[in-house]
Formats: sequence, structure tokens, C-alpha cells
Amino acid sequence: MAVVSGGGLDGDSRAIRVAGAARAAGYQVTLIGRAPAGLALPGVEVRQVAVGDVLRTHRVVRPRPGLRWPLAYRSTAAYEYRTTLLTARRALLTTRGAELDIVHRPLPLLALARVGHTLARLRHATRAGWTRARAAQYRSAVRRRERPDGRLDNLVTEVARLLLGRRAWRLDPGLLDEEAAYGPVLDAVRPHLIHALGHRSLALAIRAALRAEGSGHRIEVVWDAPPRVPARTRRATVASDALMRTFAREADGVVTVGDRLAGELRQRHGLAATPAVVRNAPPLATIAARHPNGVRDRCHLAADVPLLVHIGPVTPDRGPATVIDALPKLYDLHAAFVVPDTGDAELAALRERATRLGVQGRLHVLPYVPVDEIPTFLCSADIGVLPVHQLPHHQAVLASRYFEYAHARLPVVVSDVRAMAAATLELGNGEVFRARDTADFVRAVGAVLTNPRRYRKAYERVDVLQRWSWQTESTPLLDLYARLLGPRR
Repeated sequence: MAVVSGGGLDGDSRAIRVAGAARAAGYQVTLIGRAPAGLALPGVEVRQVAVGDVLRTHRVVRPRPGLRWPLAYRSTAAYEYRTTLLTARRALLTTRGAELDIVHRPLPLLALARVGHTLARLRHATRAGWTRARAAQYRSAVRRRERPDGRLDNLVTEVARLLLGRRAWRLDPGLLDEEAAYGPVLDAVRPHLIHALGHRSLALAIRAALRAEGSGHRIEVVWDAPPRVPARTRRATVASDALMRTFAREADGVVTVGDRLAGELRQRHGLAATPAVVRNAPPLATIAARHPNGVRDRCHLAADVPLLVHIGPVTPDRGPATVIDALPKLYDLHAAFVVPDTGDAELAALRERATRLGVQGRLHVLPYVPVDEIPTFLCSADIGVLPVHQLPHHQAVLASRYFEYAHARLPVVVSDVRAMAAATLELGNGEVFRARDTADFVRAVGAVLTNPRRYRKAYERVDVLQRWSWQTESTPLLDLYARLLGPRR
């Protein structure tokens, strides 16, 4: 079988856990994705793909001028050439002017040289005005191509949706970039089953299965459907909708991460059966000792210094700004953000926010650790936070990070999104605050720090972590594999 992930495998705990469970069940597993160098899983073949993004970026780097930008350069190369040439010529003219000031010449020759220099400056000023006008239009065209959300863009998108129908997924050319990268790898692996994580991977898997069936080889496809994240533009939304309408019902089996989401998927796509629910929980293990280089050690903090931890990307909808804004009111509390990319632009904005508030010394940024080490890495902290905003894709399911905090035996502070708030109030393992409300977040953190033992005791119930464990959650998945890979019809 092949496990296909559309993103980087180093931070994709779902892909790694699925591959590990399949390998333990006796399947020969190939993990395919944008893997980092050196990723190794026992008994699992890892195949790295490099997506060129040639088609996705073509519209951006070569915008068609059209009526809105008639003067724009036709390509990035032309834009860079002209603007660089303008800078170089300006430097040459400045140098020539300085030379005329300091080098002695007879008066007639100096006058002639200055006239020539003045004419050259006038010619340069004319060229500079023309180049700057074209460069400005090029930058405007690129910005609009990167985020096509204007009224005219939306009108063109709606016309394309009506004309193309299900084929409107081609409005996202990045899908074809992925096909060019993943397709040959899937054809070479020639698995009996493809576990596709996400709807983009589903399209890759279905097309690979069709090609294989054309040559007499049957491939079963399992779609692992995550919560749907709203797209940034109408164009991206239409392409995503069309992609799922085209391929969702073609999957031989569907799994997802929550009961409510499973019902929504069946109703939205007209599936023959309700998807199996397989939550992305860590394997159950006893934390016998601290991680040799845990989060507290990485932050160089003593055991009595209060520390909260946030793991995952720091996009605005995940609420990291609420944590930063609360630090001035929580005095000695330190905050550790464990992120997939320490050079992310969103993280730079978060650092600037902390600097303005004077709490940059209590903000710590750490890179991801291997998936199987996450609970022991986190367990030296005092609180795990999930301050996500109330958006539809946060409401329906418990986040993977929630389970990781639980297996680290951390009290949690979560926003009042439906699934996490209900689980926290039922179990008593933390406090719930109003999303985006800094004052209420401060109250919740203070309550946990006042009596952390009370919240940690919730995890001492025998059935809690057993129920929220990969050993339990992976059972329906392996049952699905067994049904699909049983005797052929």
C-alpha cells in the first residue's frame, strides 16, 4: 500500500501514524510526500517528491497585461532586467557627475562634457519614468494574480464554473503540478491500496488507480478527509469544490477525524456509507521519564517557572496573538511556540508584537520534534493552549494537538469552539475561555496555574487516554483495509 501526503512529511503526524499502523499490520508500505532529507521510518519506504510549482506560478510570473495593466512587463525576467539596468545606469550617471566635479579639464572641454552629461541625465529621467510606470503595473498585476479576489476576477471565476462544471478544478493549476510530480511515483510503486490524505491527494490517487486499472491492475483508494479549511479566494473555493465533486464518490473507502464531520461528508457528497472515524491521537505510552531535551530544557527555564506551550503553525486563525497579548498581564509566565518553520513570516509578526509589548524575553520559538517524541517533549510544560478562533473548520473535531497535550498529561486552556470546549468541560482537564478575549484567557490560565494538580488528575481515569490512543483509533482503519484488500470480486 502507499500513503500519500500532499505536504511535508516531517510535520505530518497523521501520515506517519497511518504508515506505522499499516506496517505493524503486515502491509508493505511506501510513504510518499514532500519528505525532508533523512526522514526514516522502520520498515517503511519513504519516497520524496519535489513539486515544481511551474504551472501554479506561471500566471504570477508572466501576467497577461490586458486592459488593466497594458504597460506591465510580460515576465519576471524582463521586470528584473529593466529595474536592475535602471539602477546601474543611475549609479553610472552619479559617478560621471562626480568625475566632472573633481577632474580638471580645459573650460571648453568641461562645458561640452557637462552639456553631454545633462542630456544623458534627461534621457535617463525619461527612461526611468517609463520603466517605473511599467514596473508599477507589473507589481500590481502580480499582486492581483497572487490573490485574484477582485470583482472582475470573481466574475471570470463564476463564468468558468458554469462552463466547466466539475472540470472547474483546473482553475487551480497547482493540481497539475502535483500530478506531474506524484503521478510517475505512484505508477512506479503500483500499490494495491492508496491511502490519500486530503482531497488534493485523493485526486492523485483516483487518477493513478484509473491508469493502473487500464493496464489490468486493481488499486483500492481510501480517502482520509480532514476538516475543510476555507479558501482565500473565490477562485480557489470553486476549484476545491469541483475537485471534491469529481473525485469524492470515486473513493472505495472514506475515513475522517470526527463523528460530526463524517455525517457532513456523507450528506454533502452522497456517499454510500458513513465514513469511519479515526482520530489522529498519539499511541498510548507511559511517560516514565522526561524527554532528554524537553521543551523546558530547550527554553532554559527552571522547574518553578510557569510555562505554557502552543504547538503547530501560528496562522492568525489559531489565535497566537491572544497568547502574546496576555503575557504582560501574566508576569512570570513564559510561552513556547513549537512551530514547523521558524522562519515563517507570521512568526516574525508575532515576535514584533511581543517586542512592542515588552515581553520578547518570555517568548520562545522552537522547531518541531519527531512525531513519536511529542508527548514526552511537552510534558515538562505547565499548560497546553489551543486559542483557535470560532471558524467552521475548528468547530467540528478535536485537534490533533489536543490529544498530544492529553498524552503529555498537560492541563489545557482552549477557546470556546464546540468540540474542544465540550470535551474539556466533560473531562475537567482544563479551562475554556471566549475566543479572541484576552482578559478571559488570562483568567483561564490563572485558574490552571493556581491548582494544576486538579486538572492533571483528569488523566488518571484509566479509560480516557486509552480511548484517545492510536492503538484504539487505528482499529477501524485496519478493518477497512482488510475489507478492501480481501477476495477480489
